[in-house]
Amino acid sequence: MYGGPSMKLTRKAVGISIVAVVGFAIAGIASAAITSTFDVDSDGWSAIGDFAAPVTWVAAGGNPGGHIEIPDAVSGGVTYFVAPAKFLGNQSAALGTALTFDLQQLISGGANQFNDSDVVLSGNGITLVYDLPANPAIGGWTSYSVPLVASGWAVSSLGGAAASDAQLQQVLASLAQLRIRAEYQTGADTGLLDNVALVPEPANAVMLLAGLLIVLCMVRGHARLILAK
Repeated sequence: MYGGPSMKLTRKAVGISIVAVVGFAIAGIASAAITSTFDVDSDGWSAIGDFAAPVTWVAAGGNPGGHIEIPDAVSGGVTYFVAPAKFLGNQSAALGTALTFDLQQLISGGANQFNDSDVVLSGNGITLVYDLPANPAIGGWTSYSVPLVASGWAVSSLGGAAASDAQLQQVLASLAQLRIRAEYQTGADTGLLDNVALVPEPANAVMLLAGLLIVLCMVRGHARLILAK
């Protein structure tokens, strides 16, 4: 009889199956991204340049949660945050997406900012650099999204030749180093970093969603067969 206990149970089972499949798809898309949120530790990040101390993990003051920071030694050179191994290797899937992160700077005295390469990617014997549109806020977080397309990248230095699509592809295919600038002030300063992510390739997300639709159609079709009996 329509609407009987068995019918209601079947509909409930179908609903649970759909929720489970949606949850699986969302988790799959999220896991495709490589991230460092610094909620529990420094996640393997290190430093290069004239830093006064190793990368320090701080449990609070992030955007939100924890973050990492580097104090400047004021001894010349430029300090960078250096990404751990999980961000390196074959990152071809990131082509056409973006590298995202949050930065903050702390200074003493008046602002005396300088410009330099803000993001550095190295791989296959090629180094590409990127100049952010503005330096991070002093005493507050600034969120950035750096497009992983050739436009805006330069070879070796900010004054170098414009990067080509082929060069960016080569670098991402064998990424050996990813650096994010931590020093923006001439004089003593501290750089703070949070929420670094290499987002998943759009095609991967589309494939996951397509798989979700196929499974949902199968579940609905199976439910109709049961209800028709």
